[in-house]
Amino acid sequence: MTTTSPGVRDFTKDQLVRMARLFAHEAGVARTIERSGAERKRHQLTHTPHLEVWVMTWPPGASTDWHDHGAADGAMVVVEGELIDVQWRGGSEHWLELRPGDDAAVAAGTAHSLTNVGDGYAVTIHAYAPGLTEMTPYTWENGRPVAIQPGD
Repeated sequence: MTTTSPGVRDFTKDQLVRMARLFAHEAGVARTIERSGAERKRHQLTHTPHLEVWVMTWPPGASTDWHDHGAADGAMVVVEGELIDVQWRGGSEHWLELRPGDDAAVAAGTAHSLTNVGDGYAVTIHAYAPGLTEMTPYTWENGRPVAIQPGD
């Protein structure tokens, strides 16, 4: 008798991107989430203890602010719209312009900020492994992101 669940437990960056692409190509997935209001919205498409997949809508100008995904690696694919992903790696900012069909990956513990820079709503598909159980917010101090500790 086994006490572990079958299936894939660990995902590489490329596998997470492929998973997000798989859901992005599902007919109608972009219509499964509301496009109204001034705040971004998200809807979980599937989850296991080792993987979560979300669809998100981004009104013009919507941003995540600086954060990380704790122990989870992440990847996303843009379905509609234009976004900028800014990641803090190696002591500097790395900017990536994203348009429909483009993808980006974020390593566990990497601070980043994602913003819709287009005139209309953006739609993205995100895959996280393991599941997204924590997110650390950051503030910008002395030219770099600094994690906000609980109680700060």
